[in-house]
Amino acid sequence: MQKSIISLAALALLVSCGQEKNHTFELQGTFSDSKGETIYLEKLTSPKPVLVDSTVVDEKGHFEFKNYAPHIGFYRIKTSPQNFGMLVLDSNDKVTITASIKDLGNTYKVEGSPETTLFMEYGAISKKRDMKLDSLNNAFQAIMETRKKDSTVMDSVFKTFEKPYNAILATYNGLLSEKIKKNNGMFASIMAIQNLDPDKFSDVFKSLDEGLSKRFPNNRDILMFHEMVNKMLASTIGKQAPDIVLPSPEGNITTLSALKGKIVLIDFWASWCGPCRKEMPNVVKAYAKYKSKGFEIFGVSLDKDKDKWVEAIKKDGITWPQVSDLQFWNSSVVKQYNVESIPFTVLLDREGKILAKNLRGADLEKKLAEVLN
Repeated sequence: MQKSIISLAALALLVSCGQEKNHTFELQGTFSDSKGETIYLEKLTSPKPVLVDSTVVDEKGHFEFKNYAPHIGFYRIKTSPQNFGMLVLDSNDKVTITASIKDLGNTYKVEGSPETTLFMEYGAISKKRDMKLDSLNNAFQAIMETRKKDSTVMDSVFKTFEKPYNAILATYNGLLSEKIKKNNGMFASIMAIQNLDPDKFSDVFKSLDEGLSKRFPNNRDILMFHEMVNKMLASTIGKQAPDIVLPSPEGNITTLSALKGKIVLIDFWASWCGPCRKEMPNVVKAYAKYKSKGFEIFGVSLDKDKDKWVEAIKKDGITWPQVSDLQFWNSSVVKQYNVESIPFTVLLDREGKILAKNLRGADLEKKLAEVLN
């Protein structure tokens, strides 16, 4: 039930389509374990990478790309879709690569490309984080396998592991955020920032946006990034929630702003979304419990079939206001609120400012009790 808004696929768009011949650019190197393979240079574009050059490794393991001069962007050098090394190349780079051709991703080393060096440093931080999280997860799974029928113990184990899990994330996200702020004019930082939550690290997103806009003021890729950041930060916690103006099932124009003065939960869902429908009884329960205390729900559907939407409203016992433009993932609200997956909720205070996001089940009940009692 997911659609990525800012992701690797979206970032692939941040690469110019045009090119200019620049004879100062160099990309060459030496591969060990080579047997005269053909290697390829690809530009990361959407919907898939584009081949921009190729060459053959000679009998000494040396290679050189001679036919392409890049604009700043993300690239990869490969022998196959599974065997590649990521690069961040600029038009004036003089790049030398060494590696074992049998395992480019784990052995390649790069000189002459400051952007690629930074990209690899970010990767090292992420790799250390993932190793620790994997180790913790393996221990968690091993214990859970032996306690499948004891729900009390399972809850206790989950809470025990939750604290160190969050601590690992906090530590490495902190390292990433500080490094991004120190390198806020570097193109490679665009990829690294995808690990950070804009609600928690809005200052880092702002810093990177400002740094890149200053360094590349007329670069259309950075202009796209600037637009994405602005939209994303417009719906972070503490911000005034963007108004939603859409038709109800009866065709009446209904606005979110009309509910100002109440604690409002914006519930993004759809009739076709299994997890949404599974979560709906919890939402119905919360509505019945807190409606009399000034709580309201504003349902926003990402449906495209009105009949199925209306049927789901009746079947699930939904009695709060509902709206939809029936545009599926093309709905205007997707960009307004940076909706990456559903079910997704946004809780507003009485002034219409965002209090919290993605609250479900017990977490929603806990927050409502806090703000309404």
